[in-house]
Order: sequence, then structure tokens, then C-alpha cells
Amino acid sequence: MRKILFLAFLSISIAKAQPYLDAAQISYHNSPGGEPKEFQHLRAQVNVPIVFKDSSIFLFNPIWEERWMKIYETSDRQHYRGLISWFTYTKRFGKKWETMAAFIPRFNGEPEVQFKEGFQAGAALLFTYKKRPGLSFKFGGYYNSEFFGPFFWPLFGLDWKINNKQRLFAILPAYATYEYRINKILSWGANFRTFTNSYKVYNPPQSSIKLDYTRFNDNQLGAYMDLYLTPKIVASAEGGYSIMRKIETGQTKDSEPLILSKHDGAYFRLAVQYRLRFD
Repeated sequence: MRKILFLAFLSISIAKAQPYLDAAQISYHNSPGGEPKEFQHLRAQVNVPIVFKDSSIFLFNPIWEERWMKIYETSDRQHYRGLISWFTYTKRFGKKWETMAAFIPRFNGEPEVQFKEGFQAGAALLFTYKKRPGLSFKFGGYYNSEFFGPFFWPLFGLDWKINNKQRLFAILPAYATYEYRINKILSWGANFRTFTNSYKVYNPPQSSIKLDYTRFNDNQLGAYMDLYLTPKIVASAEGGYSIMRKIETGQTKDSEPLILSKHDGAYFRLAVQYRLRFD
């Protein structure tokens, strides 16, 4: 059973372009001060694999998230929730190629309408080509039916083992990570992430203006440190800066959105994860 789980997580980590997989994780992100005055994000997720006889892998990856935002000191505090589920199928073809296909349903919205009106359907397709041991390239696409309209990203990535201490892995434009392993207990590195999410907005019966969604665009560039409390339990701390961050709201898909905030700012992120490494 341990060998089967190891092979399952190894295959999943290859598809995700990283030398490890966080089987369970909880993280907290905060961007204090500036504008918006409050900008917090709490996220928890697990990865559950099923291995088939032909060594193909089915992965169930449920994610729960909470967001809180307050634009100005005098404005109301807004609360958004998300339930995202990745249903991923991964299959290898020979020694060089691997294909990953994913269906990604989600319920995004303020708590009053998250499950009533907040459904979105997404999908992803990613091909991996192993050029040589320690170097793989990836390409594909991602789609989601956002509340502001259809959203599509072409995907390009790599997993490069530079040497025994350094690793670079990425699926752009979503994320890129550089890792330097000091020893078995400490690692440091740099992260780049982009986020594009939309959430259904609740309109009270007495509201005069009917809004449809709130959209978050964020691009984070930061440095991090990983502390291995045990070989599998890792505490992470990260600090950095959000670049070209924009928050907007819209009344319909066809209307011009209203920009709520267009200010960059510093952030920090704390996380604890149960991590399986393969290097």
C-alpha cells in the first residue's frame, strides 16, 4: 500500500511540476494596511489519489477557502467563500509523455448565495514531455466560466532539477517556484503566483444597486522559508509584494466593471502542510 501511494503521489507531483506533493495543507494570507484596509485569505485542501491497474491516477483535490476584504476604514467588511474540487486523471504514455485532464467545479460567492448562485465549471488539460532525467516541459490550457465571462489561460511549464540542492518548477502564468534546500530541515526560495477569481455577490432585498460579482486579480512575488518539523510536516513563512493587484465589481457580464481598488501592497503568508517529497 505504501508503494502504491508513493507511485500515485509521484505521478501527481510530476503533473503539477514540483518535486513534492502537499497531501494536506492549511494556509493564511494577509496584506495588512494600504488599500484595501483588510485583505485576508484562509485556505485548506487535501489530495486523495486512486491508482488503477494500468498505473493511471485519479486525484480528488477538494479546497475550501475564506476571503475577507475591507476597502476603506468606513466601508463594510466583505466575506467571500469558495469550494473548489479538482477531479484529475493522469496517464503516462511511454517513458517520455504524460497527460493530465481535470474537471474543476466550484461554488464561489458570499455565504448567502455561494451554493444557490455561485456555481462555476472549469477544466484543464496539461501535457508533460520528459526531455531528460531532471528536466521536463509542460504545455496545455485552463478554462473557467467566471462570473465576468469565459476565462482561458494557455499553460507553459517546466520542472528543472538544477542540482541536488536547487530546483525550479513552474506552470505559467499560474505559478513559479525556486527552491534551495539548505539541508533536510531548512529550505528557502522564491515564489511567483497569479490569481484570477470571481465571487457571486449577495443583494439584500432593499438594495438599490444590484451587483453580480466581485473579481480579484493578484500577482504575488515573494521569498519563503520552509522548516521541516518532521520529515513530512512542514511549516512555511513567506513575505513579498503584490504587483498589479486589482479588485473590481460588476452588475452584469456585459456592463463596464467598477474598480474597487487598484493598489499594490506587501503581504505575508503562513502555512502548515503534510508533505511527501520524491527527491
